[in-house]
Amino acid sequence: MDIKRIPFNMNYSFSQKLREVPFNEADIRKGIAYLKKKAISEEDERIAADMYRIIGKYERIVGALESSVRHLQLSIYLYERYHEHEQVFKSSIYLGQTFHWQSNWCKANETFETLLNQLHIKSSPHTYADFLYQQYGKCLLDQQNLSKAHHYFQQSLEIRLKAGNDKFIEEANECIKLCLRKLKNS
Repeated sequence: MDIKRIPFNMNYSFSQKLREVPFNEADIRKGIAYLKKKAISEEDERIAADMYRIIGKYERIVGALESSVRHLQLSIYLYERYHEHEQVFKSSIYLGQTFHWQSNWCKANETFETLLNQLHIKSSPHTYADFLYQQYGKCLLDQQNLSKAHHYFQQSLEIRLKAGNDKFIEEANECIKLCLRKLKNS
């Protein structure tokens, strides 16, 4: 599901704490409702899984954290049925983020550590490794585990520098800057 096809403003920016902040929360809530209606009527479960992942992501952004967990778990369940391992991985990162936003450190850390272990099992680089490193770093940053957070931010940046995507490189640099400021002040 392409976000651009949703007839509402689903854009967001990042706060100083590196969390997504909606440009227009009312529009995002309308977009979530729109996606829920479409997902329920979708016959292709893989497309429905994509929608549930997007719903879960945006519910986290507007603070509907319990519902976010449910929709992300549903997307993971559906992806697993079709052996869509890469999509399970991506949805699991979003789930870890939601646990992070709930300050559920045990579940967040467990989710991210499980995903890290999956990275080490695979011999080839994973598509979402940089995203995982950055999100786990943010989680660790909020837990005041600054040196470990910095380590994961650096790993994310290294991957992103090789890929050459300026937007993602800038995100990684912002994470590193915030972490270094916190290290300096601790």
